[in-house]
Amino acid sequence: MLTRLRAVLAWRDVRLLAGAFLAIQVLDAVTTWLALRTPRFTEGNPWLDHAVATHPLLTYAAKLAIALGVLTSLLLMRLRWRMRDCVLALFAVISLVAPASNALRLAGWLS
Repeated sequence: MLTRLRAVLAWRDVRLLAGAFLAIQVLDAVTTWLALRTPRFTEGNPWLDHAVATHPLLTYAAKLAIALGVLTSLLLMRLRWRMRDCVLALFAVISLVAPASNALRLAGWLS
């Protein structure tokens, strides 16, 4: 498994897309944390509402661990080079929705 991950991560484009995906996940956690520090916002996911209120660091660490697990699964799938890049890019772009909407709400551009 580690040999396969090393082989896949040897490609620069895969490393960039994987890093972008993880960076976007961190950005989502940071923007969510910033929004929840203000009284104007509440957690939109009812399953996470209590967990974020009581143990925010643990909740965000678990979220990032799940994202790392998803990324590892994507990297271990036997896909052709271009298909892997497309899948990683798709996951990164879809992941961008949450931090972008959080940032727009914090800026007051989205209600």
